[in-house]
Amino acid sequence: MVSATADLASLRAPGRGLYGSGGVLFKDAIFGRDSAIAGQDLILIAPEIAREVILTLAGLQGTREAPIGPHSNEEEPGKVHHEHRSLYVGSRRISPGSEVLLRELADRWGGDVASLTYYGSVDATPLFVRLVIDYCRAHGGAMLGATFTRGDGSTATVRDSLVAALGWITRKIDGSDLGFVEFLRRNPDGIPFQVWKDSGTSYVHSDGTLANWDAPIAAVEVQAYAYDALLGASELLDRAEWRDRADLLRDRILSRLWSPGQGCFAMGIDRGPDGNPRVISSLASNGALLLDTRLFDGLPNAADYVAPMARQICGPDFLTDVGVRCRAKGQAGLVGFQDYHGSWTVWPKETFAVVRGLERQGLARLARQLGNRLLNGVNAARGNVEFLYVSPDGPVMYDFEGRDIRAASPSPIAGTNQPECPQAWTVSAAVALKHWYARESPLHPSPQRHDTWRDRLDSAVLGAIPTVDAFSARSQIDAAYLERGEFVLDLDKGRAMDRRARVTHRGTERAGFEDPGDSRGGRR
Repeated sequence: MVSATADLASLRAPGRGLYGSGGVLFKDAIFGRDSAIAGQDLILIAPEIAREVILTLAGLQGTREAPIGPHSNEEEPGKVHHEHRSLYVGSRRISPGSEVLLRELADRWGGDVASLTYYGSVDATPLFVRLVIDYCRAHGGAMLGATFTRGDGSTATVRDSLVAALGWITRKIDGSDLGFVEFLRRNPDGIPFQVWKDSGTSYVHSDGTLANWDAPIAAVEVQAYAYDALLGASELLDRAEWRDRADLLRDRILSRLWSPGQGCFAMGIDRGPDGNPRVISSLASNGALLLDTRLFDGLPNAADYVAPMARQICGPDFLTDVGVRCRAKGQAGLVGFQDYHGSWTVWPKETFAVVRGLERQGLARLARQLGNRLLNGVNAARGNVEFLYVSPDGPVMYDFEGRDIRAASPSPIAGTNQPECPQAWTVSAAVALKHWYARESPLHPSPQRHDTWRDRLDSAVLGAIPTVDAFSARSQIDAAYLERGEFVLDLDKGRAMDRRARVTHRGTERAGFEDPGDSRGGRR
């Protein structure tokens, strides 16, 4: 069995929470989004790590307005960073490979040879606020008085940082003609899609056109995180105006992003060539992340949203033996290769977010079914892997290192990325799941709901899917591994197709198009 506890210990950043992973790309790097999500998973299990994460993100929080243009680090006052790297961790110099990445990224994102702090993330800030709120809910409000040192050398409290983050969120809402928290990169070489699905083809319209990253984009899960941030902060700090803002934001989410016909939320809203807003209506897993928010609390018609979302995310378009797909398998043709936030990819991190959401909504038995699949996946892969490739017909590429060691002639996958391992938010998910299973303690500081309609929904969806047990023996793991897909990664082809897609703004190739060469983006 894979040890999540050992991996968690290996990823500890001394006094700074967690590194992004133990792999080549994210070793020694501290990510705002990743840290906030992992810290959230660990609030009830390892509060000392969650506390370190809060103080680290507060210390790296933006304090100035970065210029627009090349080499900008995209910093804004109150904004929580995306990625931080430094040449030394304490007295230890980072590895040669990490040093090369530091220099390359600093050249693009405004750092120097000694350090880089890049702020190209729109969701890290509301996730940070939610982490602080839930930490205080679980362990008391004394955390608000904890002090830290900012980058400019000044001292501040977590309360100061929380208020600054709420200021950033409200300014974003006020500056949007949609009334949403939107992103638009300031640096032309910055990350185009500044959300967790930050690959170049993650946001795609139903006609195969990529979302327009040259204009503001409102991602659906970011709005729900902002709702949680405003509502929770209004309660924690007794600020009625934030409650009023939260109510207005919820109304906008439900009216503009919910599709009654599809029974799901759209990925978000971008702008067309004419500048007018247009809904990103391709079928992805993003909407299911809203289950793990307070968006439906107190709604008299909550079942109208929760029920179709639960059925869809646990239905055949998304459910696999190892978790949920990022994009519906029925829409695999929107992108002509195996993009790492697409129909072929299952992220334990996102599967666990859905697990938390189902448990929050009172669908605990269904949540355990997804949790079993997550744990079985990492055990069969022999590691707390970043993500797994899963073909539309079901077989899983457990040999995530890049080659199938069994097949004489494995089938090539035009993938863009080789998964990292161990990945911090996979590790935190596995730790939280095992703690839930062993102690029967809730995944959230607040109690889950018990309503008749929720109990009926839990039973109905559970009865419509194949049930699986969490592996308890090596023989079960070995048997699953032997049923794996015989795949091998063709990274050169996948990355070439990804570059073409970024230039043509389409997920599928056009005949006669010339490869433009290297055009990296996203976290990698």
